[in-house]
Amino acid sequence: MLESMAARHAAGKGSEPDSVFAVVAKIREAKKLPGAENIIDGSIGAMRGEDGEFSILPVVDEEFRRLPAETLMDYATISGSPEFIQAAIDYTFQGFQPADTTAAAVATPGGTGAVRLMIFNYLDEGETVLIPDWFWAPYKTIAEECQRGYATYEMFDEKLQFTTKDIKAKAQAYLEKQSQLLMIFNTPGHNPTGYSLSESDWADLIPFFKNLAMGSGKKIVIGLDMAYVDYCGDPKEARRFLSMFTDLPENMQIVIAFSMSKSFFVYGMRSGAIVGCHQSAAVMKDFTNIHSYSARGAWSNGNHGAQELLAKINNDSQLSARADAERGALVDLLIERAKIFVDEANEADLKILPYFGGFFITIPAKDPKALCAKLMEQNIYLVAMGKGVRLAVCAVPKSKMPGLAAKIKAAQKAIEG
Repeated sequence: MLESMAARHAAGKGSEPDSVFAVVAKIREAKKLPGAENIIDGSIGAMRGEDGEFSILPVVDEEFRRLPAETLMDYATISGSPEFIQAAIDYTFQGFQPADTTAAAVATPGGTGAVRLMIFNYLDEGETVLIPDWFWAPYKTIAEECQRGYATYEMFDEKLQFTTKDIKAKAQAYLEKQSQLLMIFNTPGHNPTGYSLSESDWADLIPFFKNLAMGSGKKIVIGLDMAYVDYCGDPKEARRFLSMFTDLPENMQIVIAFSMSKSFFVYGMRSGAIVGCHQSAAVMKDFTNIHSYSARGAWSNGNHGAQELLAKINNDSQLSARADAERGALVDLLIERAKIFVDEANEADLKILPYFGGFFITIPAKDPKALCAKLMEQNIYLVAMGKGVRLAVCAVPKSKMPGLAAKIKAAQKAIEG
């Protein structure tokens, strides 16, 4: 019996539910039952307050509601308004744009849209993007949707310390068999582990990639997914590493996914940008052209209201200061929650991957699905990943953090022995 009318590359896609939103659906049902107040929801990457309610930046809410109807509802330009583009560039670099480079940006539906453009426009069909072995699942989905492959590089060694050994080996191997190389680094505040590459990590990697580019003559693009950069301590200091990408060979470039969704708590408005810089203005003109063309062919244009909102806040120092202060208060709350869990994980001898900031902490597990199922019996909802379980510390109030690490450890022992 015929099961699909789709083309070969599309047939059968989507048969497995999204791992995060499948858990969200279970939580929605659980909240209808008695004892809903005891649910620990560590599933989705959205900041929640201590009352468990959705967090916002009040200045964003106020200024958005002041936008006229035509601004909210009319078409945006395909690449994004000049004011939005400048705001996206300014917000991304915050003074750390590599010296002697020209920057450009194209509007996208969130950071996800920017990642989609990276994978589609910096690899030929059938080529492979390199991503970390602990990765955000949509990287795989996007690669497959674009008819590109994906392969992983090892982030941590057997002692759970960050390692560049496999990154270098995989980069060299794939560049030898492809006409170009795209590597994605989700940093600072990596999803799902919370790891941030340090300046010493980059001091090791950047010269390696420079030599690889000059030695091969092939194009190398370093993709930086910086969705969680504002949640790793001082947000300006978290961006300092960007200035290290200077004096790159002409066949090497950094391309950045900026997520307005995450930085301004407007996830549902789907706004962001693909941002890049290069010493050649001609390369950056091409950057704007190719990504605008792909945008037109994929989603046409973005959220006009969100773009105007970012431009308005960026161009008003008082509004920017308010947004930074309001976000900073939530970052402090996030840090407090994470500290409770990390300290108690150490006390309970619960292994976690190195956490430096961001929305998530990950617990390695032999059987992540079984561990999540065991925790659900106690009204604890986490997300199973390939090699571990992800806890969204952004969503769990401080009042529900004490004892959580010990409960996860006990559930893990019950399953793994």
